[in-house]
Amino acid sequence: MFADLSETRDHKSAPDRFLALDQELGLQEEPSLIALKKNYKVLAEELTDNMSDLASIEEIIIQMRCKKVINSELRLSLNRNYIYARTLFYRRGNQINDIRVCVGLTEDFGTNISELINDQIFRDVATSKLLGAMDKEIEKNMFNLKLVYVNE
Repeated sequence: MFADLSETRDHKSAPDRFLALDQELGLQEEPSLIALKKNYKVLAEELTDNMSDLASIEEIIIQMRCKKVINSELRLSLNRNYIYARTLFYRRGNQINDIRVCVGLTEDFGTNISELINDQIFRDVATSKLLGAMDKEIEKNMFNLKLVYVNE
């Protein structure tokens, strides 16, 4: 909800994009529009810090939810002689909403991913590696969130 509104390193916040629209469309701004946009910018800036914090918390909540659905969303793929596992995982600013890990080599497990996806031992290894990678991301986000509140 707030993640798409707040600013990331890759794109401007929704209020900034909204304010820049006139310029992007080549529309002339009259004095009354300029005044309204200045008021809008002041109000939006007051909300921006809270939106960013809400977006950070929202990202962590979504990531925690992703951990709960890993068994139904587990997918395997091959690349050269590596077997990769992936599952849904949201990261603000990333276009791809999944996380991937290398589970092992085809020389160790074979190349039949249709069989591997049903092999409980292999699934356990893949799930464990994915959960480890997810936990690292969540811990990093929690640490960054705590830094925000410690520095206030």
